[in-house]
Amino acid sequence: MSSLWYPSVKQSPIQGYTGFGGGVTSAAFRSTAAADDGGEFSVDFDGNDRLILASNAVLSPNDDTFTWEAWLYPDAWGSSYKSIYYNEPGGAGGFWLGSYNSDWVVRTGGTTNHITIDPSPTIGEWTHVAVTRASGTIRVFYNGAEKGNVSNSTNFSTGATYIGDDGGGATFDGKITNLRFIKGTALYTDHFAPPSAALTSVTNTKLLCCN
Repeated sequence: MSSLWYPSVKQSPIQGYTGFGGGVTSAAFRSTAAADDGGEFSVDFDGNDRLILASNAVLSPNDDTFTWEAWLYPDAWGSSYKSIYYNEPGGAGGFWLGSYNSDWVVRTGGTTNHITIDPSPTIGEWTHVAVTRASGTIRVFYNGAEKGNVSNSTNFSTGATYIGDDGGGATFDGKITNLRFIKGTALYTDHFAPPSAALTSVTNTKLLCCN
C-alpha cells in the first residue's frame, strides 16, 4: 500500500470561500488564494462555521450509487452530533455524515442511523474517509480500510447541502480538505490504497471542494 498523502499545513479560512448555488455540477468552494495550490489547502472549521450550497439533486445520493470522500482532521468530537455533510430538505430525510458520541455515523437526518463505526476518525490526525454505495450496500472506509458495511437502498431527500454543520447547530470543529462527491459511481467497494495526491474531478464528480 502506498504511503498516505496529507495536505500541507496551509489553511484557508472559511471566509475566503464563496458558495455556488443551484447549478453546481463540478468543482466549487475554492478560495482565490487556493486557485493554483494543487489542492493542498484545507478549510478550518472552528465549531461556528459552515459552507452552504443551494438545493440541487446532484449533491444528494437519492437512491443512486455514489462515492463521498474527504480528508478530515478533527480538533474535537464530543458526545453530541457533529455534522460533516448534510443534504437538509427542510426537515428529516436527507443524507447525513458525521459523528455522534464519538462514533462515525451514516444516517438519514432526523430519523435513522444506517451504520455506526466505532470510533470516529482520530482527533489531531488526518484521516481519509470514504463512504460509498453500490448494489444496495453502503461501505465506510478509513485510509482505504473497510470499517463496516450495511445493506441500504434509502432514497435520500434533496435539500441544501451543508458542510461542517447540518443547519441545526451540529457544527464540526476541525479541518476538511479534498471533499469529493460522485453520483453514479462507487469508486471503492473493497480495501484500497488511499489517495497519494490531491483529488481531481473524475467521471460523475458533482462536487470537489475545500481544497
